[in-house]
Amino acid sequence: MSRRHDIIVWGITVLSIAALLLSGYGGWLSPSRFGAMVALAVLAYPAIVCASVLLSVIWVIGRQWKCALAVALAIASTWPSLSATFPVSLPESDVDRSRTFKVMSYNVEAFSQRLWADTTQMHPALRVILDEDADFVILVQPVTYGLGYDELKSVNPWLSELDRQYPYRTHSRYDNVDLLSKHPFRAVPLHPPGISNRYFPYVIKCVNRYAFDIHLPDNRQLRLVGAYMTSFTLYDAHRRSELDSVGSNAHNLANIYRKFDKAFSNRERTSASLRDSLDTSPANVILCTDLNDVPQSYAYRTIVGDDLRDAFRECHTGYLSTFNDHHLPFHIDHILYRGKMRAVAFKRISSSASDHNPIVATFEWQ
Repeated sequence: MSRRHDIIVWGITVLSIAALLLSGYGGWLSPSRFGAMVALAVLAYPAIVCASVLLSVIWVIGRQWKCALAVALAIASTWPSLSATFPVSLPESDVDRSRTFKVMSYNVEAFSQRLWADTTQMHPALRVILDEDADFVILVQPVTYGLGYDELKSVNPWLSELDRQYPYRTHSRYDNVDLLSKHPFRAVPLHPPGISNRYFPYVIKCVNRYAFDIHLPDNRQLRLVGAYMTSFTLYDAHRRSELDSVGSNAHNLANIYRKFDKAFSNRERTSASLRDSLDTSPANVILCTDLNDVPQSYAYRTIVGDDLRDAFRECHTGYLSTFNDHHLPFHIDHILYRGKMRAVAFKRISSSASDHNPIVATFEWQ
């Protein structure tokens, strides 16, 4: 082998290891301090680790043993992110079904007419919800331009069916979180620090997170928290045109980066305030959130702290994407919990009714 060839091989290896370590441990670094590039690397961790596995295989085939070993060791060194992104779990066999309940978390994209124009038929997102028949459903982004979900033409004609299945529900015109419940509850808004959503031509203070204290018949205490965290504000036509032209237009690239930078910084603040709310919440808490960020991100780690558990990580095997738009398979929706319960099942329901797939966790009281 020529010296030039060795330099190229080791150069590729070192770059691969650097990308792995940055993406695997970037979630320990504050986006507001270190910038969006580190947080974007964390988003890319699944792709980077898969590319690194492929590179290690290529080095083995090419008999570059030291380089293959170095990449393999780098992959293994990112175990905290690796195990959170690609968990391995065994199915629960000893489950008392009489003590279980199901929770669904679903960003319904305001029951988007962009994806469903036939208002003479029930919106498929609503059909998914009714068919799954979870005990509690956290709806994220259920409203649009001051219209509650129950006022939409694709939902309103079927309210009797919805009410029959979920007699207790919220139906705000402005807030980004609603609850469908089979049990009565008390809703408590959790206000983030100084962040509002803009809906042209008004500036409306939306509540992006609620605590729902459930009144269960067996005197058990349960608090559900629904939260919608800061998005990247790449909306509809803007999102499509900006992403499509990102490689050919430096101005669009800079604009997208600024939006990412602002979103990551805002999410850092809102995740810290949400963590404060969880610290003062009762013992039994389930958090359903469209985090707009991935496992082991800075926001995720801030919220999880040292007491929350991830239903996905405990009950699922392999990678999972919950965002289904723009061919960007990100895992950005989460069900986290603590208290006298355990997650015994977790699944994603594949559906094109929204730009997110719903996720469902089954819990057993302990």
